[in-house]
Amino acid sequence: MADKNVSFLSIAAFKKAIGATKLEVVHNANTGKLSMLADDQTFYRCQQAIDTTQKMSVLIADGDLDAACLVNTSSENSPLSVQASL
Repeated sequence: MADKNVSFLSIAAFKKAIGATKLEVVHNANTGKLSMLADDQTFYRCQQAIDTTQKMSVLIADGDLDAACLVNTSSENSPLSVQASL
């Protein structure tokens, strides 16, 4: 499996990139899963143990905004990069 190029966007930068004015973290009662919902009704992934009281960023793998995932980060523009995919 090829290495992934991982980057992080602030919430504001992600909203601008997708043309959204509002994002919500929503819970699906049928599946028990959390998702991020944009105001155009597009769903994005969300870290299942997200702590909305802590710093959050949007993880972007290989520049694919459609596969974005809201995650807790220690800082925006985190220096984390995938070293191996298992």
